[in-house]
Amino acid sequence: MALATVSAIFLRWLPQHGFPIMLLFAVATGAAAAIYFTQRRRYSASSQGMVKESVDADIPAVFWTAVAGVMLGGLGIGVVLFTS
Repeated sequence: MALATVSAIFLRWLPQHGFPIMLLFAVATGAAAAIYFTQRRRYSASSQGMVKESVDADIPAVFWTAVAGVMLGGLGIGVVLFTS
């Protein structure tokens, strides 16, 4: 939900910073959609792990969320520095 809200904030910046903001919007929206559409599978795996008393960490999900965060940070800094 937070990434969807951030996407809307990025659209608010569109008049000031121009088209590069659409990259930020695309990354945030893509990450939000990926989290939303894989939520049921992750919750199911977690509940099965609780039943079996052995819950494994979802390392790929953490990795890709971190990648999205780093991309948003880097792109955000770049957009603000180079379009202002």
